[in-house]
Amino acid sequence: MRINTNVSALTAANSLGRVQDAIAKSSEKLSSGFRINHAADDAAGLGIANTMRGDIKALTMASNNAQQASSMLSIADGAASSIQKLLERMKELAAQASSDTVDDTARAKIQVEYASLQAEIDRTTNTVQYQNQKLLAGTYGATIATNIVGGGWTKEFSRAAAGVYTFSAAQTLASNKASLTDANGTTQIITAVTGQKYLTFDKLGITIDTGTTYTANVNGASAGTNDTKTFTVTAGTASFLVGAAHAAYTGDDVLSVTGSDLDLTTATLGVSTGASTVSSRTTAAAGLVLLDAAIASVATTLGVIGAAQNRMGSAIDNVKTTIQNFSSAESVIRDVDMATEMVNFSKNNILAQAGTAMLAQANQAGQSVLKLLQ
Repeated sequence: MRINTNVSALTAANSLGRVQDAIAKSSEKLSSGFRINHAADDAAGLGIANTMRGDIKALTMASNNAQQASSMLSIADGAASSIQKLLERMKELAAQASSDTVDDTARAKIQVEYASLQAEIDRTTNTVQYQNQKLLAGTYGATIATNIVGGGWTKEFSRAAAGVYTFSAAQTLASNKASLTDANGTTQIITAVTGQKYLTFDKLGITIDTGTTYTANVNGASAGTNDTKTFTVTAGTASFLVGAAHAAYTGDDVLSVTGSDLDLTTATLGVSTGASTVSSRTTAAAGLVLLDAAIASVATTLGVIGAAQNRMGSAIDNVKTTIQNFSSAESVIRDVDMATEMVNFSKNNILAQAGTAMLAQANQAGQSVLKLLQ
């Protein structure tokens, strides 16, 4: 019999400590709902679960991207349908003007409405926007192809049509003026006083950053040496990330819409003010041919929009299914099985009570030594 070292008590205390640690871990798991609360719980599993969690968040945002792209296409769809109705009315007017049941005086009145419908088509294409980009002007997703020649100026742009642009601060302009001309010959002249950094040509959708400050021409004489500068805007595609598969972020995860496929301006449709009139029977008859082609073009654009919307819808369904499956897989790794863990918790609680009782018994064993001293 020994009193300096109570081996039985040490054994009971050691076992009780291990059981209490297990109870603490079970309590943490049950209260958090996670099987893995620390890297030590399952280092490999934690790495896999964290990768999946990152994928789930990216996929959730990709789903939002697809839904927003679908909303954008819905806006384009509604505007294109409105243009379709305008063209139908224009065709009705052209058919009326093509008949000698009306005279030139009546045709002149018909032409007034016809021209207003042409203007309304262009107004629609210029004002229907999403995130400050025109949807039906053929410029959606456009990019700058070349920098300004001379001076090294940069450009910002939105709603700019494709083509070569020419900037000028030439002597032919009035004092403190600058001009920008697009590929169709449309020119906008703005006041550009000395000290101004940004030159905004809002009608053309171009803002030029001079880098420091612009030195305007004074009294019709240019103050600089690079009076004429050119740059190019190219039609492009609008891309939408609708997936988050590894190594496919710039490939299969991206759906694109070509901006030129959504071009419904009267110039592109061939029914602009200069190309189509109903002021005479001959021009009205010719206009009918142009309107047939324009209506067919709108139908093609609507087909592009509809196909893109359907594809976006499929992408949304697919990514939501992927999110569900990824979440399930992560749950298997990270989440705790409450029933199993509760069994462990109850078992360890009983063992803790038994260990406490045995430790008490072991501590009482030394008391028997006292009887030997009586």
